[in-house]
Amino acid sequence: MQNKGGVISAFVNPQNDGTLAFIERACLLYDENGRIDYFGEVPAADRLIGYEILLREKFVTLPGLIDLHTHLPQYEFASQGAEALLPWLNRYTFPQEGRFSDDRVAELQSLNFFQSSLSHGTTTTVAYLSAHSRAADIAFSEASRAGIRAYLGLTLMDRNVPEELLTTAADAERNMMKLIETWHKKGLTEFVVTPRFAISCSGALLDLCGKLSRAYDTFLQTHISENRDEVSETSRLFPEAKSYADVYDQHGCLHAKTLLGHGIHLAEAERRLIRERESVVVHCPVSNNFLGSGILPYQNFRHEKIRLGLGTDVAAGYSLSMLHEAKTMTEMAKLRAHFDGAKCSITVADAVYQATLGNAAALSRAHDLGSFAIGKQADFCVIDDSLCDTLLDEEKNHYSALAERLNRIVYRSHNNMVETTVVAGKTVFAR
Repeated sequence: MQNKGGVISAFVNPQNDGTLAFIERACLLYDENGRIDYFGEVPAADRLIGYEILLREKFVTLPGLIDLHTHLPQYEFASQGAEALLPWLNRYTFPQEGRFSDDRVAELQSLNFFQSSLSHGTTTTVAYLSAHSRAADIAFSEASRAGIRAYLGLTLMDRNVPEELLTTAADAERNMMKLIETWHKKGLTEFVVTPRFAISCSGALLDLCGKLSRAYDTFLQTHISENRDEVSETSRLFPEAKSYADVYDQHGCLHAKTLLGHGIHLAEAERRLIRERESVVVHCPVSNNFLGSGILPYQNFRHEKIRLGLGTDVAAGYSLSMLHEAKTMTEMAKLRAHFDGAKCSITVADAVYQATLGNAAALSRAHDLGSFAIGKQADFCVIDDSLCDTLLDEEKNHYSALAERLNRIVYRSHNNMVETTVVAGKTVFAR
């Protein structure tokens, strides 16, 4: 049984209405099961008896960051190449994912990926794995050992990729069933049904994915409308479908636990269908910019009541930092607004909310993740924002309100700022 613990710090606490509460000094306490049992003013000393308290009054504590779309096998080549999506996949992604047939590669790179995620303050990750069932088993094991909340999926492809990455519907079903039995909803891990995208999946494989995700109550993650050439190729491969979104819908892959990466070029009818199915479009602004795919009209999607998420999309996204992703989200929204002739409505507060409670809601876990409230999981990261200050230690920064400190944390983020990461009350990273 783990010890009871807590932290005294400044806190940024997302609210259900999409805003942030800024609390200059407060105390968070959690019980031996890793659930918050107190959050508020620093109590009298006798209330703290039995708790191991982190005294971090000069630091800022955020809820654990949640990454809704990333690729574990690709982390090694993050920042390499900036070609358009389809050539980039052939040049970098498929050869790298093929290396995961080697257990040693799978073990070392999984360990590095999860430790790196935790070092950036990410407490929950939703990641694509390689096509190898043994490597997937290793990744689940390493995630469990690292102590991160991990939603992981065996990446499924049965056409239009190198032979060593191909599967069949029968093999895919057998491998998924084994992983579901071993890892789904066991501890902090969940299995995610993961057809890569329509170009690499036959109708039969997509049918299987829709069927299994519903039967075993798993999330389903895939890509949609990231790149115009991808959209055109999907139309060629599925001429019977009305649209890219309709491809997934016809095969039972659009539902309330579907996470759709990118979605930049969705037509109005597709957006309406996705909204009706209550699926989630996961925004990946760094990746979209890096590959020149386009700029998601996030503000418009939000106004249309489409469920939204935010993810790093490593390796086209070149950092596992959700704070960096939040910064780029605001910058890309400004650029989109400039070309649309609209007023930009995405702020730092919006982006931090999306990376925490907003992403928790996309996972249908706003009830126990994403903010500080009694009964929720004690997932948080402590940030030493003095490392991004512009002045020497002996000089006072006149822009020291907590909201101003959060601006510096987002716009001047770097790896060393995250001092401690805690998941379910257990310290899983400490600098």
